[in-house]
Amino acid sequence: MVALMVGLMALSTLFADGRTHTYYNQARNNFGGLYPAPGMRMAGRYKAIEDDLLIEENATMATAITLDTMNIASRSYNYVLRIANLNNKQGKTYSIKNPMTGSKTTLTSTSWGLVFNYDEQGNYYAVVLECDNSTPYDDITDKRTMKVMLIEHTPEQSRVVAQTTLERGISLEDGMNTLSIDVDEHGVTVAIGRNDTLEGVLETTSLRQPDGAVAVGYLVGPGARVAIECAALTVYNDNQVADLQTEWTREALDEYFAQSADPVEGYWQYLDRDMDDEWLRLGGRYTLATVQSVNGYEIIYIDGAKVKKSLWNLGMLKGHIFKTIFTGNYDLFWIDATMEPIDDEAYATIENGVILTLNFPTYKSQVRLSKILKIDD
Repeated sequence: MVALMVGLMALSTLFADGRTHTYYNQARNNFGGLYPAPGMRMAGRYKAIEDDLLIEENATMATAITLDTMNIASRSYNYVLRIANLNNKQGKTYSIKNPMTGSKTTLTSTSWGLVFNYDEQGNYYAVVLECDNSTPYDDITDKRTMKVMLIEHTPEQSRVVAQTTLERGISLEDGMNTLSIDVDEHGVTVAIGRNDTLEGVLETTSLRQPDGAVAVGYLVGPGARVAIECAALTVYNDNQVADLQTEWTREALDEYFAQSADPVEGYWQYLDRDMDDEWLRLGGRYTLATVQSVNGYEIIYIDGAKVKKSLWNLGMLKGHIFKTIFTGNYDLFWIDATMEPIDDEAYATIENGVILTLNFPTYKSQVRLSKILKIDD
């Protein structure tokens, strides 16, 4: 028991002093951390809290940006918005006004989205959403879609870095969608979904790295009227990824397993799950490796991450299973997709040497992996 506790304490030092910090903006704090970007015009914009939602309407011809007041010094963070565009109904038109001339223009399609890496010079990136119909006057061939664009903006110009078109899995009118970005020094991954089940839709490594602190927020395009249910910013310690990186490479693991006679060591691939998504969400269909270490086996990440995909590299520590007095039963220390530890009553079992089950009873969930002889290249 003493040896087991020492092992757990050694792993736990990786997570001392709080590796992540999450900041929320929602009705319970009156969305107090969200303010217009510096220099943005307020004329023609309406902003209020209605029915626990932050409502912002933009009746001007310029895009309106609202930022979180939390400055981000880390290069690794996640930003999630529960957001809807109330001015996004099929067959409707929306009016905007030119503040200089007073003339009005009507739009059939309005845009909205998320802003990140906003710096003091007004440079930023944005994930912009826009819905449209292919043939609005033909009920047979008409198809409504959402265009998702990753845009780089500087004071001189804007350019589309990447884009895709979606037809399902999201609200294509005025319902809530969850929009998420994972940013690190390697790039950004964009995910979106109607509820908490998100699908990665865009990914790029060609991000311009800012010189100093940055901000995140949301944008309201001309004619749009957005509703924000919640905004959550999670900032990671820049040393977190480096702390979890081991010396194992794919080649070193292959060579080591070729000489190993330990039936617990080897590669394991996602098989299935039994999870309560309200308590725990699947971080990915992982491929892992188990390697003998003090008091048990290290769990090494190989592939398959979906959540925080850009942060996980082959050879990173994903957890540890510790031997107990019961054959085939292990205490489990697990590092989740957001690089937070889970060890509260967690345990692992190995059945017939071929099924590894990770059990998280506190979260009413389990994940099974099957033993594989090799990984397909």
